[in-house]
Amino acid sequence: MANVNDQVTAFNRSQLEAALNLAEAAAEQMEKLAEVQFKAAKGAYSDGVKTLRRLAAMKDVNELTSATAELAEPALSKASAYVKNLYNVVASAQNQFAATLEQQVSGFNKGMLGTLDEAIKSAPAGSEAALAGVKASLQSTSAVYETMVKAAKQMASIAEANIVAISQPPPARK
Repeated sequence: MANVNDQVTAFNRSQLEAALNLAEAAAEQMEKLAEVQFKAAKGAYSDGVKTLRRLAAMKDVNELTSATAELAEPALSKASAYVKNLYNVVASAQNQFAATLEQQVSGFNKGMLGTLDEAIKSAPAGSEAALAGVKASLQSTSAVYETMVKAAKQMASIAEANIVAISQPPPARK
């Protein structure tokens, strides 16, 4: 019985440690996100002031039409860079959270399999088949989980490739 209590205590400690690690990682990512947001807001304000000054200095409508195209292109590239920075922060957070989750699931599965092995050894006669079925079910669930993790990673890499492709500057017009 003490062995089960020790296992539960160890599991609870590992879960608490994982929760604290996730909270710390979330705080770090929120700090990075706030930094990206602040830089974008500061840049937008600065660009707005420059644009207003330029518009105020214009003397005729022809200058306005030529300035419109000149002002739009940098804004688009800055917006693209902003989206890419946001994506990088979110992707980094997702990677940290996924790694922590994978460690927790792996540790849980190993612990559960070890506990089931011990239970099978000390099980009353005739119950080995039922416990072996539970163990096989747990192993199948683990395999499905690993397949889903691989698929999620593939989807993340596809999304990242799309973000990189979108963030490339458009070809110059002729």
